[in-house]
Amino acid sequence: MPVVDPVCGIEMHQELAISHEHHGKTYYFCCEGCKRIFTKKPRKYSK
Repeated sequence: MPVVDPVCGIEMHQELAISHEHHGKTYYFCCEGCKRIFTKKPRKYSK
């Protein structure tokens, strides 16, 4: 299943992504760097 990194917009397969849960929703990232950016300002990227 394809997912989209909310920080950089890259689409990837869910199995290859790095996941992180925030307020009961799972977000997927292409790399640890995008995950770190998200965790610093989650409101900017979560919808």
